[in-house]
Amino acid sequence: EYNVEQGKKISATVVASGHLKDAIESELKSLVMLAKLDPDQVAVVEAGSDEANSASEGDAVQLVVQDGVEAYLPLSGMVDAEKERQRLERQSAKLSKEIEKLAGRLNSPGFADKAPPAIVDKARVELAELEDQASKVQASLAAL
Repeated sequence: EYNVEQGKKISATVVASGHLKDAIESELKSLVMLAKLDPDQVAVVEAGSDEANSASEGDAVQLVVQDGVEAYLPLSGMVDAEKERQRLERQSAKLSKEIEKLAGRLNSPGFADKAPPAIVDKARVELAELEDQASKVQASLAAL
Protein backbone atom coordinates (compact mmCIF):
# COMPACT_ATOMS: atom_id res chain seq x y z
CA GLU A 1 0.00 0.00 0.00
CA TYR A 2 2.85 2.38 0.75
CA ASN A 3 5.24 1.26 -2.01
CA VAL A 4 8.17 0.48 0.24
CA GLU A 5 11.36 -0.10 -1.72
CA GLN A 6 11.77 -3.78 -2.47
CA GLY A 7 14.32 -5.39 -0.19
CA LYS A 8 14.34 -2.47 2.27
CA LYS A 9 14.73 -3.59 5.86
CA ILE A 10 12.13 -1.95 8.06
CA SER A 11 11.71 -1.55 11.79
CA ALA A 12 8.75 -2.91 13.71
CA THR A 13 7.25 -3.05 17.16
CA VAL A 14 5.19 -6.17 17.81
CA VAL A 15 2.69 -5.90 20.65
CA ALA A 16 1.46 -9.11 22.24
CA SER A 17 0.89 -10.58 25.67
CA GLY A 18 1.42 -13.81 27.54
CA HIS A 19 2.12 -16.94 25.57
CA LEU A 20 1.78 -15.11 22.24
CA LYS A 21 4.58 -12.73 23.19
CA ASP A 22 6.76 -15.66 24.27
CA ALA A 23 6.05 -17.54 21.03
CA ILE A 24 6.91 -14.51 18.90
CA GLU A 25 10.12 -13.90 20.83
CA SER A 26 11.17 -17.53 20.36
CA GLU A 27 10.64 -17.24 16.58
CA LEU A 28 11.96 -13.69 16.23
CA LYS A 29 14.87 -14.64 13.94
CA SER A 30 12.47 -16.33 11.51
CA LEU A 31 10.06 -13.40 11.68
CA VAL A 32 12.89 -10.96 10.94
CA MET A 33 13.98 -12.99 7.93
CA LEU A 34 10.52 -13.66 6.48
CA ALA A 35 9.19 -10.13 6.98
CA LYS A 36 12.46 -8.47 5.89
CA LEU A 37 12.74 -6.58 9.14
CA ASP A 38 15.83 -4.80 10.43
CA PRO A 39 17.00 -7.10 13.25
CA ASP A 40 18.35 -4.13 15.21
CA GLN A 41 15.04 -2.27 14.96
CA VAL A 42 12.56 -4.96 16.02
CA ALA A 43 10.97 -5.02 19.46
CA VAL A 44 8.44 -7.39 20.96
CA VAL A 45 6.65 -5.65 23.80
CA GLU A 46 3.95 -6.51 26.30
CA ALA A 47 0.44 -5.28 25.46
CA GLY A 48 -0.52 -2.34 27.65
CA SER A 49 3.08 -1.40 28.45
CA ASP A 50 4.53 2.08 27.97
CA GLU A 51 6.45 0.82 24.91
CA ALA A 52 3.24 -0.51 23.37
CA ASN A 53 1.45 2.78 24.00
CA SER A 54 4.27 4.85 22.51
CA ALA A 55 4.37 2.60 19.41
CA SER A 56 0.65 3.12 18.83
CA GLU A 57 0.90 6.90 19.28
CA GLY A 58 3.70 7.46 16.77
CA ASP A 59 3.53 7.98 13.01
CA ALA A 60 3.17 4.29 12.21
CA VAL A 61 1.07 1.87 10.23
CA GLN A 62 -0.84 -0.52 12.48
CA LEU A 63 -1.27 -4.13 11.40
CA VAL A 64 -3.56 -6.43 13.35
CA VAL A 65 -2.03 -9.83 12.80
CA GLN A 66 -4.57 -11.72 14.89
CA ASP A 67 -6.49 -11.19 18.11
CA GLY A 68 -3.94 -10.19 20.70
CA VAL A 69 -1.09 -9.47 18.26
CA GLU A 70 -0.47 -6.12 16.60
CA ALA A 71 2.52 -4.79 14.71
CA TYR A 72 3.45 -1.14 14.27
CA LEU A 73 5.64 -0.16 11.33
CA PRO A 74 6.90 3.42 11.53
CA LEU A 75 6.50 5.35 8.29
CA SER A 76 9.60 7.46 8.86
CA GLY A 77 12.50 5.89 7.03
CA MET A 78 10.20 3.38 5.35
CA VAL A 79 8.92 5.61 2.57
CA ASP A 80 9.93 8.90 1.01
CA ALA A 81 6.89 10.97 1.98
CA GLU A 82 7.19 13.38 -0.97
CA LYS A 83 7.55 10.60 -3.55
CA GLU A 84 4.65 8.72 -1.97
CA ARG A 85 2.50 11.87 -2.01
CA GLN A 86 3.27 12.43 -5.71
CA ARG A 87 2.49 8.78 -6.52
CA LEU A 88 -0.81 8.95 -4.63
CA GLU A 89 -1.76 12.23 -6.29
CA ARG A 90 -1.11 10.71 -9.74
CA GLN A 91 -3.15 7.65 -8.79
CA SER A 92 -5.95 9.86 -7.47
CA ALA A 93 -6.05 11.89 -10.70
CA LYS A 94 -6.14 8.70 -12.79
CA LEU A 95 -8.96 7.24 -10.68
CA SER A 96 -10.91 10.50 -10.91
CA LYS A 97 -10.73 10.42 -14.71
CA GLU A 98 -11.86 6.79 -14.78
CA ILE A 99 -14.72 7.51 -12.36
CA GLU A 100 -15.82 10.54 -14.40
CA LYS A 101 -15.74 8.55 -17.64
CA LEU A 102 -17.65 5.57 -16.22
CA ALA A 103 -20.19 7.75 -14.39
CA GLY A 104 -20.75 9.68 -17.62
CA ARG A 105 -21.38 6.46 -19.49
CA LEU A 106 -23.81 5.22 -16.81
CA ASN A 107 -25.66 8.55 -16.76
CA SER A 108 -25.97 8.55 -20.53
CA PRO A 109 -29.52 7.57 -21.49
CA GLY A 110 -28.23 5.81 -24.60
CA PHE A 111 -26.04 3.44 -22.61
CA ALA A 112 -28.34 2.76 -19.67
CA ASP A 113 -31.40 2.15 -21.88
CA LYS A 114 -29.81 0.17 -24.70
CA ALA A 115 -27.10 -1.90 -23.01
CA PRO A 116 -27.96 -5.33 -21.60
CA PRO A 117 -28.70 -5.23 -17.85
CA ALA A 118 -25.66 -7.41 -17.10
CA ILE A 119 -23.35 -4.88 -18.75
CA VAL A 120 -24.96 -1.98 -16.87
CA ASP A 121 -24.67 -3.87 -13.57
CA LYS A 122 -21.03 -4.68 -14.28
CA ALA A 123 -20.34 -0.99 -14.95
CA ARG A 124 -22.06 -0.01 -11.69
CA VAL A 125 -19.96 -2.52 -9.73
CA GLU A 126 -16.81 -1.24 -11.43
CA LEU A 127 -17.77 2.35 -10.57
CA ALA A 128 -18.30 1.41 -6.91
CA GLU A 129 -14.89 -0.30 -6.84
CA LEU A 130 -13.19 2.73 -8.40
CA GLU A 131 -14.87 5.06 -5.90
CA ASP A 132 -13.73 2.79 -3.05
CA GLN A 133 -10.15 2.83 -4.37
CA ALA A 134 -10.29 6.61 -4.71
CA SER A 135 -11.45 7.02 -1.10
CA LYS A 136 -8.60 4.79 0.09
CA VAL A 137 -6.08 6.82 -1.89
CA GLN A 138 -7.49 10.04 -0.38
CA ALA A 139 -7.25 8.51 3.11
CA SER A 140 -3.62 7.55 2.44
CA LEU A 141 -2.89 11.08 1.25
CA ALA A 142 -4.47 12.50 4.38
CA ALA A 143 -2.41 10.11 6.53
CA LEU A 144 0.84 11.39 4.99
